[in-house]
Amino acid sequence: MNLQAIQAFVLSHQLGSISAAAKKMQKNRAQLSQWISNLEIDWNVELFTRSGHKPVLSEQGLKMLPLCEQLLSAKQHLNEQVEQIANLDCLRLNLGVSAYLQDSSIAKVLSQFNQAYPQVDLHIYQRRDEQLLNWQQQPSLDLAVCFYRDAFPSQFTVEPLCEMPVVAVCSRTHQLASATSTTLQQVLSHTWITVLSSTNTDLWDPDTVQRQIAVEHHSLAIELCLRGVGVFVGQQQQLNPYIETGELVVLAHNDAIANEQLGLIYSKQATVSPAQQALINLCKAEFRNKPH
Repeated sequence: MNLQAIQAFVLSHQLGSISAAAKKMQKNRAQLSQWISNLEIDWNVELFTRSGHKPVLSEQGLKMLPLCEQLLSAKQHLNEQVEQIANLDCLRLNLGVSAYLQDSSIAKVLSQFNQAYPQVDLHIYQRRDEQLLNWQQQPSLDLAVCFYRDAFPSQFTVEPLCEMPVVAVCSRTHQLASATSTTLQQVLSHTWITVLSSTNTDLWDPDTVQRQIAVEHHSLAIELCLRGVGVFVGQQQQLNPYIETGELVVLAHNDAIANEQLGLIYSKQATVSPAQQALINLCKAEFRNKPH
């Protein structure tokens, strides 16, 4: 099927003459006339009536026109997608995400990225921050959005995004909920609920916790805390709805609320692809200098 011939047919109708269509396509008029005649022979239809100087669609031409327009539109869309894929340096990005970040914030970033780069596969790894900062497994991460502290591997570029408060809480039925003040030793004597690390990475959890329950999913950790199982430390914004209803209580300790630094982490050695840069920019727009 000659797509140029189909374009000649559509343009001849849209522009009002075969000559105008030929000028638009930078072809000679005789070439377009031959193309249109060949279409009529191939399809066994009459596209234009042959009376008058201007091309007038026949009854069959009227029926064929929207089909041809759809075909040309699909061709244009295909060309755009092919060009975008050709300009991409990657067709997959591996993104590490702190297990303590709100799913809604990350989902917003990913949905925006998906609209701009629908061809790029995304693999999302929600892990503890310590594990993301010391990632040694395959596949390697192209980018991580996580909390970090002063010490992190020197091979990474770290771009600060914002400070986020984290808070230590327990259920309103927990023994610590009614305490007007507590010492660190008293807090550590109770069960701590944490997010599981699947590697041997050194964790930021206190060394002197007497008992710990580690779970894979952040949502389960919160649910266990709500049921009075133990103490949990999480992002304040995520826990605020439970704190405001009184289901969770902030521990009565001077360090129960602390700020952690959220940043973008990626390798210094790797070349940043256009898709990766777009994802970096979206993360900055969502998190940088915004109250959380």
